[in-house]
Amino acid sequence: MNLLKFIMFSSLEYFSSFMFILLQFRFTIRGNIEKILLISVLLSFVSYSFIETKMLGLSPLIQNIIFLVYIWMILKVSLLNSLIMLLTGYTVFGMIQTCFAAVFYHLGIVSGDLVMGTKSSYLISICSSISMVILGGFIYFLKGGFSFIENRGRVTKKMTGKDKLFVIYILVAFIVTLLVNIYMLDQVEPPYLLLAALLTVVLIFIFYLTFKRDESVG
Repeated sequence: MNLLKFIMFSSLEYFSSFMFILLQFRFTIRGNIEKILLISVLLSFVSYSFIETKMLGLSPLIQNIIFLVYIWMILKVSLLNSLIMLLTGYTVFGMIQTCFAAVFYHLGIVSGDLVMGTKSSYLISICSSISMVILGGFIYFLKGGFSFIENRGRVTKKMTGKDKLFVIYILVAFIVTLLVNIYMLDQVEPPYLLLAALLTVVLIFIFYLTFKRDESVG
């Protein structure tokens, strides 16, 4: 596996996820770019180390713990809100990535098992990362997102009914994404387009909540 290429594409995934999280929860990008770039590269090296030591099964757990602690310490939010932010970024990226994988399998662009460090995995990685950046851009320019996550630099807002609905829905979306991935791995010829359509519908409703979060904001 090419180390430089792996670090570049993996860092892009983490960076786009961090950018999306910041924009989704209305944190400023300025002043955080260098920090998220640093942690993105660090997490990529962690991922590569686990692959090289044949401990890939532990990699997601360790990386998400680092991700969680980093959000908690750098953004200065509570541990619970750090978990909400992590789960949101992880779920949205997972849905987008799974959608691309399903569509590419259906079109024959990808075949066989997806292995990290291959052209197929890099293709899905870059498509997913670009999509995350584009969606984050829409949130920023259309003034979407949520502001109930507190930090020491801004006034804490009480969670509204729609904020709570969003958190519950993200949990549901995470479970749906997990089940879809398990089903895709378990079946020889799963209905890729149907699964991609299902995840797209789930994703659309996430962004419906994102842009309809508070009718008093406008």
